[in-house]
Amino acid sequence: MTRVLLAEDDIELSESIVEILELEGFDVTAVNSAEDAIEVSLHEHFDIALLDLLMSGMTGVEAISNLRHNQPFLAVIIITAYATVDTAVDAMKKGADSVMTKPFKADELIVTVKRSLAEKQLLESRGDLDADLVYSALANPYRRKALRVLAGQKALKFMDLCRLVEIDDHTKFNFHIRQLKKAGLVMQNANKLYILTNSGRFVLTNHNLSSD
Repeated sequence: MTRVLLAEDDIELSESIVEILELEGFDVTAVNSAEDAIEVSLHEHFDIALLDLLMSGMTGVEAISNLRHNQPFLAVIIITAYATVDTAVDAMKKGADSVMTKPFKADELIVTVKRSLAEKQLLESRGDLDADLVYSALANPYRRKALRVLAGQKALKFMDLCRLVEIDDHTKFNFHIRQLKKAGLVMQNANKLYILTNSGRFVLTNHNLSSD
């Protein structure tokens, strides 16, 4: 049975979400703070977490790295009543798979949960990928853009890739490229050109990479 961790301090909304998901066959554990969600994740396995953005104490976005440290393949959805483009982009940069705006309908919740779970299951099925390294690599917008650029250009010299990603600091960009190589998403071919690996193409296709 798919296990869901819900952190929502609006009791009425929390109860509604629990009811909707349990009717779909999910096993839901509900808490009312990000800190409690992190504590529970130390002792129990979950497939997906739904986190309210603004709660007393730690925010839902701030909790993502802690939750993923405990459970690398955890899918994460941020719930907020104050969604803006900046809010969504920030949440994605910090590792969220989706952002849902309150109020939302039951079918929207179910579709979003199932889509996020499907993306994570695809990633988890790849035994050649280290989830921690992949999530770390994807946490940075320049690295995500580098993957998208390589997907369109096939093979590029370092300076050309740097120019297309629009980063002026070559030392900084070299660090980002090393992180992508370490995660197995990018490599250099025989001509020393940077290309996407099969794993990189897989992640780009199946992981929710926001356009920054």
